[in-house]
Amino acid sequence: MKQLKNKLLYWAVIVVIVGIIVLTGCQAKGTEAADENANANDTVSLDTTDIKEEPVVYEYHESGMENDKEESVYVLADPDGTPNEITVNVSLKNKGLDQKLTDETFLAGLKNKEGDEEVTDLGGSRYEWENHGEDIHYEGMAEASATLPVSVKITYYLDGTEVEPESLAGADGKITMHFDYTNQTGSGDDFTPFFVISGMLLDGDCVRNVTVENGEVKYLDGDYLVYGMLLPGVQEALSLNTMELLRDEDVDLPQEMEVSFDATDFKLDFTATLYSNGILEEDNFDDITDKLDELADKFTDASGDTTDLKDKIGKLKNGGAKLRDGANSLSTGLSQLNDALAQMAAADPEGYAALSAQVSQLSEGSKALSDGIRTYTSGVDQACDSIDESTSSGEDDTDYETKAEELRSLSDKLKAMKTADQQYNNFSGLEAGKTGGVSFIIETGEISADKESD
Repeated sequence: MKQLKNKLLYWAVIVVIVGIIVLTGCQAKGTEAADENANANDTVSLDTTDIKEEPVVYEYHESGMENDKEESVYVLADPDGTPNEITVNVSLKNKGLDQKLTDETFLAGLKNKEGDEEVTDLGGSRYEWENHGEDIHYEGMAEASATLPVSVKITYYLDGTEVEPESLAGADGKITMHFDYTNQTGSGDDFTPFFVISGMLLDGDCVRNVTVENGEVKYLDGDYLVYGMLLPGVQEALSLNTMELLRDEDVDLPQEMEVSFDATDFKLDFTATLYSNGILEEDNFDDITDKLDELADKFTDASGDTTDLKDKIGKLKNGGAKLRDGANSLSTGLSQLNDALAQMAAADPEGYAALSAQVSQLSEGSKALSDGIRTYTSGVDQACDSIDESTSSGEDDTDYETKAEELRSLSDKLKAMKTADQQYNNFSGLEAGKTGGVSFIIETGEISADKESD
């Protein structure tokens, strides 16, 4: 009906225009006939002057943008997360009327969204916009196959069996949605961390008993808001899973989310995933890496102190052994001397009796001394063995130097990650020397019986 009305209106306008032309033409002919009857000697002169349009004067309005170029990437995807359309909204900062507004981008079909500034293709993916004193806000399209920094894959299950999402329209049963997020920025020094927020609104009329792993569920006015916050790939990039220092710690930076619920006549409008980098630009980030380096140095110092302590323990044990051996030798020597003097005293009681008695007392004292030294050195040995064992083993088999190396490695990886994070500042392109920022939104298509019928 609406199309019919539009067509009728279109033809009505055509009829009116034709009527005006006809009337204007008749009037022109009538005027021409009257002029022919006028005095042929009368002439009419028309004084014409060139009419020049006044140049438009624009007023500059100071920009509130933080970066020279800011992008919002909107991805429309199938219910399983496969992109089928990528639209990018771009804002260019106007720094003054005397500044050229140039841009570099691989986007196609550029459209000015808020002004009337025209754009000129300079070639080589470079463009120049007219400067009217305002920021430029335009829209462009990217290929659906363009690589996104984070991809989303959603797998659907009905009563434990994997199914295609379209088959869930109007379904009854236990439905599970498994979200996998993959960071595709690279590995090592090229890895850029992205903070992901993903969620959906489930209709309370068709779902109940909603549970979520690595996320939260909130009941809002009859519906269920399900969301999760994730850091895909960060745990692996920092090698947190293999650090001996964290062997007994429960470190979990999730990169997947799973939602389960009981459904009746199921439908789902959409899921939305928002993500952005810049999470390492906090003011205290340098303090964190400095603390890690400082702690690593302390472990290194502790390792050196332990080695020094072990050396001293070894010297103490060796000294105790020498002292014990010396005491035994003294006791043995005095015992032998005492036996010899006893024999000599028996042969000459008056000459050696007194000396023999004194040596005999000394020999008995040396035995007591030797026994005391053995007791002392035995205690030293036990103490040294206990200290040596605590410094070399204990609950954690990792020595201090290994811990120091792990902490330094973690600090280095965080620093490299921050550098990569700062360098990821655009999606569609950015001119050298300019600053940029970018965020992403992925919206999956609906699952609905009404859509199936369409």
